[in-house]
Amino acid sequence: MNLLIVDDEAIAIKGMMDGIDWKQCGIDGTVWTAYSASSALKILNAQQIDIMLCDIEMSGDNGIDLLRVVREHNKDLACVFLTCHASFEYAQEAISLGCSDYILKPAPYEVIEEHLRKVCQEAREHMKDREISRYYMGDKEEAGEKDAQERSQRSAKEIVQQTEEYIMQHLADSDLLVSDIAVALFLNKDYLNRVFKKAHGISISQYLIQERMKLAGMLLENPHCSVNTAAEKTGYNNYSYFASSFKRYYGCSPMQYKKEKQENGYN
Repeated sequence: MNLLIVDDEAIAIKGMMDGIDWKQCGIDGTVWTAYSASSALKILNAQQIDIMLCDIEMSGDNGIDLLRVVREHNKDLACVFLTCHASFEYAQEAISLGCSDYILKPAPYEVIEEHLRKVCQEAREHMKDREISRYYMGDKEEAGEKDAQERSQRSAKEIVQQTEEYIMQHLADSDLLVSDIAVALFLNKDYLNRVFKKAHGISISQYLIQERMKLAGMLLENPHCSVNTAAEKTGYNNYSYFASSFKRYYGCSPMQYKKEKQENGYN
């Protein structure tokens, strides 16, 4: 498992290189470093990188810009963002680009290690799933059947990707319905739900709640973001409904979650 650190501050990179126990995090390969988005792209194009630990606020192209370019040809790279500002726009776009995690700076190295351990484990599980899928695809299908299925999968993938992007752009819309997404994408609602559920294992409505909760959790890590603000930014006009949904997802109330994160070094 190889990792790339991207930060335009040399002292920040040196601190992480010296202060983080990479092997304990699950990084058993090489740790690469880059001081700009352009340098990072050169490394990503030349090396096998599994995880990118990237600062968002950089001179020139920022971390969001970098990941947007990477996603054009690499959907599998796991990305953990570091940022000094827990802005709604950053968090929303980070999620839409498939960011695996989002850490507020300054964060203790122990906190970064904890996040990286989780991301490493998830990355290994995804790699294993892809290997199993490739094995069974190659074992069970003839060449002609493969071509037909791949064409079908590409079409389904486009639909799923467009649905995900639409949801990310409208997370704060409290009136968002599956029928609205279907109309926007010129698709039958039942067909859209069926394709999406086959890809994700959950319905569009469940996915919408999941992404709203992920964004709410990110926002509540900011000591300056109130619970009411987090509810509004994630499309909940009714605080009680937001609190009950949050508790079902995280197992605690929004206030308890916020307090725990602050006590663990996010303030």
